[in-house]
Parts: sequence; structure tokens; C-alpha cells
Amino acid sequence: MPPPTTIILLGAPGTGAQALRDTLNARIPPGAAHILCATDLDGQQPAGAVAASLVLLMGLDLPCPADERAVQEAADARLRADLTQAGLSYRVVYGHGEQRIKNALNAIKTIAINPDLKSARGLFDSYSGMPPQHAARLRAWNCEKCSDPECEHRLFTALMGRDAGSA
Repeated sequence: MPPPTTIILLGAPGTGAQALRDTLNARIPPGAAHILCATDLDGQQPAGAVAASLVLLMGLDLPCPADERAVQEAADARLRADLTQAGLSYRVVYGHGEQRIKNALNAIKTIAINPDLKSARGLFDSYSGMPPQHAARLRAWNCEKCSDPECEHRLFTALMGRDAGSA
């Protein structure tokens, strides 16, 4: 039996990483995954183990007091920069309640299907609520439900370019 898949949930303070960890621990069978939760990459497993992990970054869509928003956004930007600098692939998870859990499970399944992670293949198929043959349809989601950081980067880069052009 392959070792359990390591799932690292990263998020700025107040983004719900701990709550998601608790829910995933309750839904994923014991021994199928080891779920870690952190606000930064420091203190995580050795670089090779982190690189072989499934990394989910919490989106900034949960309510946040206005006076804490700047700190939360700075922490999120630092996490994204650290992940990029480390060359780690990750997915961003958005949504509230059950939708966030579904999005996280779909992101886990998407990453687990990666050919580099053969040991994780199939472990999470039954948790997404979709048969494996429909996995390609994930792109039909709305943007706020997308877990692709490259797509998110393209969207925000295009929006920033449009804002800069109109100024």
C-alpha cells in the first residue's frame, strides 16, 4: 500500500484553512491522506516532501474585518511568492461552506491525477461527486470556483492591465 498522500493547506490568517483541514480529516478515510495546515512554508517537511505534496492555498473570499484585510492580503501575497519561488504547484480554493469543501476535494483530485503522483491516483475519485470521465468538465466552472493559479494570474494580470490603461 502506498504511503498516505500529504495535503498541505496554506492560507493567510482568517481564510479558513483550519476549518477545511478538520472537515477534510472527517471526510477522507483514515490513512488515505495526511493533512497539514499552515500560514507559511516555514517549518514544513523537507523540501522534497513538500514538493511531492498536494498544496492548496485558501482564497481571500471569506469575510474579513476591514482593519485586518491589508494584513491578510500581504500574508496571501507572501505565500504566493514563496510557493512560486519554491517552484511548488498549487491550487487556490474558494467558496463558502459545502462549496469550499467540494472545491477542495476537486482540486485534490485534479492534483492527484498528475502523472508525477501515481501513488495518489484514484484515492480521491469517490470524493468529488463526479465520475472520473467527467473530470475534463471542471473548466466549465465560474471563475470564483476555479482552482487554477495560472488561470487566476492571467485573469488578474488582464484586469490590472485594463485598469492601468484607463488611468
